[in-house]
Amino acid sequence: MASSTSILADKLHEYPQQNVLDGGTASVLDACLNKHDGVLQLVHRYAGRTFCTPGKRLRLDAASYYPEYMNGTGLDELWMGCTVPIVTGVIDTRTQRAPFREGESHVLTADGQLISLQDLIVADSTAVMGEKITTLSKSLLGKVTWPIVSKKFDNLNPIPDHLHWTKWEVYDINSYDNPGVSASHYHTTAMGLYSFVTKDQFLDCMKRFGQGEYNGIRHLAPHVMMRLDNGFVMPNGVLHSPTNLCTHELHVTMDEHFLAEDLTLDGRIGAADAFYACREEDYPTDRHEDWEYLVDKFDFEANQNPDFVRNNARPAISAEDFLDNGVDAKWIVYGNFLGDQKCSILRLTLEPGAATTFCPESPTLFHTNRGSGQVGKLEVRYHQDMRLGEVYPEIGFITQSALAIGGVKIRNTGDEPFVLTFDFPQLAHSKTPGVTE
Repeated sequence: MASSTSILADKLHEYPQQNVLDGGTASVLDACLNKHDGVLQLVHRYAGRTFCTPGKRLRLDAASYYPEYMNGTGLDELWMGCTVPIVTGVIDTRTQRAPFREGESHVLTADGQLISLQDLIVADSTAVMGEKITTLSKSLLGKVTWPIVSKKFDNLNPIPDHLHWTKWEVYDINSYDNPGVSASHYHTTAMGLYSFVTKDQFLDCMKRFGQGEYNGIRHLAPHVMMRLDNGFVMPNGVLHSPTNLCTHELHVTMDEHFLAEDLTLDGRIGAADAFYACREEDYPTDRHEDWEYLVDKFDFEANQNPDFVRNNARPAISAEDFLDNGVDAKWIVYGNFLGDQKCSILRLTLEPGAATTFCPESPTLFHTNRGSGQVGKLEVRYHQDMRLGEVYPEIGFITQSALAIGGVKIRNTGDEPFVLTFDFPQLAHSKTPGVTE
C-alpha cells in the first residue's frame, strides 16, 4: 500500500468496519487490477427514498431493510455502478447529514479496503475505461468518469409520477429479480398523458398539487403492463410512474427528478419535495410552484405520442456475437433512442460446466442473477439474505486492462445455470445492437 494514500474518517453506511481510502494511486489500481486479471470487485450500495416503501426483493435479510440510523426510511434501491453521490434527502441520524458518498460505487481493494471507482478512474482512466470511453465522458460530462449509472429500484407500490428534464433511462424488468411473478401479471407503469388531455387540463391538475385530497396526475396517464425479461427505454421529459416490480435501470450519470404527484400509497409529497432534486439549469429555483412555467416547458408532443410504447419497447433479441457452446446470450436493451446509441444491456447464461471467453468492445459492469462461477479470477456467487456490513462477490467491472489481454474467461462452476447481466455505456459498440443496416 502506497504511503501517500490516506484513510478517510468517514465510512460507507453499509460497511462501517471497512476503511475507505482517500484518492487513488497507481499502486492501488495496479493491485486491484492484478488481483482478478483486470476485473474489479464492486460492493453493494443501498439507498432509501423517504417517499417509497421497500418491496423487499433486493435479497437483504429482514433486519437490514430498515437500518436504525435512517430514521424510518427503508432501503429500496441498490446502486451498482455510480461515480457521483446521489440525492435522496435521507439524513443519517448518527451524523445528522446525508450518508457519506451515498450510492457511490466503491471497489474492494486487494487488501480488503474500499476505494471509490471514480478515484481509480482518475488514477488511470485508460487502464480502467479505455481511450474511447474516456473521450466520450469528457465530451458528454466535461470530466473523466464512467458515463452510465447502473442500479435496481424495488418498491412495494408504484413510485410517484415524475419526469427527468435531462436524464433518460432504460429498464430491464426481469424474472430473476421478481421470482414468482406470472407473465400475466398486472403491474403497470404510467407513461405520459392521454392524447385527449389538453394543456388547460394538465395545468389545472398541477395547480391542485398539495391543495386537496389528490391532484390526480395519474388519472390523465395511460398505463402499460411491463413485459418480464424484455427491455424498455424512457426518454427524458416524459412523465412516468414506474411499476412496483423490482427494476434494473441504467441512466446517464446524474440523479435529477421532478415529482408531479402529490399523493401516493406511501404518503403525501410536499411542493418543496417535488422540486428537491431539480437542477438549477433545468428548473430555476425562482420558478418552483410556477405551474404556468411548467406547462410552457412541458413537452406535450413527447408525452402524447401515440406510438410511444411501440417506439420504446425493447423485446429481447439474440446476441449472436456472444453465443457459444452451452452459452446463451440476449440483448435486453439495444438500439438507438433520442438520436443515437445510448446504452445497452446484455444477459449471458452459461449452463453447468460451460465456459466462454468474453471480450466485448468496451469495458462493462456486470451483476449476478443466478448461480455461481468465475469471471476472470473473481469467484462470483448469487446470494440470498445478505446483511449490511458483509461483502458479497456479485458485482464487478471488466476493465480495459482485461480486454487488452484478450478478455476474461467466464465459467460456470456450479450445478445450475450461471446468469450474468452486463451494462454497457453510450456508444460502446461500433455496430449498434439491434439496428439493421
